[in-house]
Amino acid sequence: MQTISIIMSAYKPSAPDLEITIQSVLNQTHTNFEFIIIKDDELSETLELLKSWEQIDARIHIIDNEVNIGLIASLNKGLDIAEASLIARIDVGDWWEPQKLQRQAELFEADPELYLCGTSIELVDEQYNLLGHYTYPKSHNEIVSWLLKAKNPFAHPSAMFRKSSLRYNPNALYCEDLEMWYRYSRLGKLVNIDEPLTHYVIDTTSITNSKRSLIIENVTKVYCTFLNALRNNDFTFIHNGLNITPASTLSFANILSNQWYSKATIASFKHQNIKKIYYFSLSIIFNPRLILNKLQRMYCKILGNVKV
Repeated sequence: MQTISIIMSAYKPSAPDLEITIQSVLNQTHTNFEFIIIKDDELSETLELLKSWEQIDARIHIIDNEVNIGLIASLNKGLDIAEASLIARIDVGDWWEPQKLQRQAELFEADPELYLCGTSIELVDEQYNLLGHYTYPKSHNEIVSWLLKAKNPFAHPSAMFRKSSLRYNPNALYCEDLEMWYRYSRLGKLVNIDEPLTHYVIDTTSITNSKRSLIIENVTKVYCTFLNALRNNDFTFIHNGLNITPASTLSFANILSNQWYSKATIASFKHQNIKKIYYFSLSIIFNPRLILNKLQRMYCKILGNVKV
């Protein structure tokens, strides 16, 4: 039974969120793993909370950053420490079905060309109410098709990948997972298990939603840089990372736009189409660059045919 290194960054986590996530890891039918949790804040309360879990199970290892260094740097620290050949990611608040690791590990063991595997997800709100089921593309070709449309084909907390020399790119701010998947697509096969083995919390106050306009802008930069590298047969990006200058500053209009975008996203998950259109329209009014980014991705795509 293969050893798996599970990596999670914790920034000011609540005790209930930690419990649901950690317990789901400890309940896995695949038991041969190390669980690396990087404490990424300055709070002694966080360290005490995490240490209490470390005392419960010897497979849990706590790394104390003492001060906040950010998600990307924390994940890379975890990758540097990880001892297993397979890496799994999870975030505080999300949780797995008990057979999740086992199902993925079996696929990696059966196929040496497999480099990245995710799962479909169940979406829940902050109170753990079910919002719906989200299915990702299953086959390698379907996943590549998503990548070539600037769509993320993996839920980050569902991902398991072979350990390599690759690290998360600090320039891929708020889209570090998608940028990593572009590089992993050059290493081997990518698949998703078409079962909701991961439960993903949609938190309207999270970084993912509060920085939505920055995510879209940075995804556009990552996408266009990736396509340009492929057209030029320049594959140095695989190990060096895609060379972009990330957007990192929000205007007041962007903040308002992000709030509407978050509401539109929630309405979409609940199949409330009228609300979705209304909120998306407001979001675009406050931030027209959302349309410009879409047009820029289309322009990059039609410059020439590329294959992953």
